[in-house]
Amino acid sequence: MSVAAARGGVLRLPGRLVRLASDLVVGTVLCLNPVTSIIALGWLTRLMRATVAGRWGDEPARPGWILGARGGGWVGRALGGLAENIRAGVVTALGLLVLTAPFTAAWLGAWWAGWENSFNKGYEQAAVGPIVWLIASIGAAYVLVHLPFALAHAAYERRFGAFFELRRLRSVAAAAGWRAAWLSLLSVAAAVPLFGMQALPVFVEGIVPGFADMTAEEQAQVGSAFGLAAAALSFTVLLFLRHRAAAIYARAVPRAATGRHAALWAGHPGAAQGASGAGPSRIGAMVWLGLAMALWAALPILIVAGQFMNYDPLLWITHPLYLLPWPG
Repeated sequence: MSVAAARGGVLRLPGRLVRLASDLVVGTVLCLNPVTSIIALGWLTRLMRATVAGRWGDEPARPGWILGARGGGWVGRALGGLAENIRAGVVTALGLLVLTAPFTAAWLGAWWAGWENSFNKGYEQAAVGPIVWLIASIGAAYVLVHLPFALAHAAYERRFGAFFELRRLRSVAAAAGWRAAWLSLLSVAAAVPLFGMQALPVFVEGIVPGFADMTAEEQAQVGSAFGLAAAALSFTVLLFLRHRAAAIYARAVPRAATGRHAALWAGHPGAAQGASGAGPSRIGAMVWLGLAMALWAALPILIVAGQFMNYDPLLWITHPLYLLPWPG
């Protein structure tokens, strides 16, 4: 990097920090509500596309929250960004729901069956709930390993069907090698503070002394503060994870487009990029993906623990790491 380029990057740093701060504020506010969180989800999806495009040498256009691109008429300029965020958010939410509903619905059913069986003293059927939960968790680990790559792939392609191009997604996850396991570790680590926020109401008396003696209005204010903190944490975590997932996807696609997977990526823009280094061997890829699955297996354990502390049936389905950025 030249001295002039380095100096230019330093000069642009304050502007980037201001944009980051404004993005965090807007994203946090949108994540306070499950409906408006779809807009934040769409913006994150568009940011993933810009990240991939930038890694592949295109001019990355950072998505706007409301304003659209110039040259599309005054309506498009005034509301184009918002419209794109809504469109991308709806498409992404539907894609994620289809991919994750099989195991999240099984989790919810296993939890319900477990409680019903416990109350009705059905000791002979006591193993049904845990077995269903365990099978669903194994399936979840496999899906969750590939989910970040599905998000990045669908974001770049801007197609709903891209979520389900399973052979391409498997080839990218395999080509990512140790980065797939690293991304899993980051995601599970990020789930820990999200779990902590869900469990926070249990310890509210220790955090806010005298909470039990407050008026209903004062307690509502404390609850709103907790909700704001959870929304800020959720959006910040996803902003980081989605950026990392897009960067790893952009690096892995050129590797996936060589060798035995070349036909899957023929004509794709990613295939034209020069692969940086050799991808892992088939055995190496299986080892890394196995490790990534093992790491993801910690997520359902955290969710179960959180449900025991502060039950919320929607969180089985809408957890920020695999559906809406709304923390519940």
